[in-house]
Amino acid sequence: MSSQTIARRYARALFEVARQKGALAGFAAALERVGQALAENPELRRVLYHQLIPVREKQRIMDTLFPDVDPLLKNFFHLVLAKGRERALPEMAIQFRRLVDRENRVLPVEVQSAVPLSEEVTTALKERLAHITGQNIRLQTAVDPALLGGMVIRLGDRVLDASLKKKLELLGEHLKGA
Repeated sequence: MSSQTIARRYARALFEVARQKGALAGFAAALERVGQALAENPELRRVLYHQLIPVREKQRIMDTLFPDVDPLLKNFFHLVLAKGRERALPEMAIQFRRLVDRENRVLPVEVQSAVPLSEEVTTALKERLAHITGQNIRLQTAVDPALLGGMVIRLGDRVLDASLKKKLELLGEHLKGA
């Protein structure tokens, strides 16, 4: 079974429990903190992923690093570690966030631009995308000077490329064909 399939199953089960408890946002934030800690700390990954370190020791480490998590979420982490699924924790956080976003009608949008976007542009873009999609927008921005100008917007699996780089590429292809 793939890591993504495992992560989806665990995330779905945790999502149902968190929804009943009314703690979706808190669980999502805690899971993201764990996923981020694993992504940023190779030493933590090495310890948690090591097969010769006893499960109890891994659970103690998690309890020490994340003492303020809900007891239900703490039990979830203990279960994940006991089942040997710790490598899927970062993907579980991603899958859980997707479920929470779907529940709250939030569409994550990534915007890359050649220069940093002003607050006015970001707000206008959010409002326009919310109007078009009919969903709440969670906007993530990044700067990519290689775009030269304009922006690239990713809405789920759709990409709107309004960058100067893309326009120049299309112009070059058009001129080659002429």
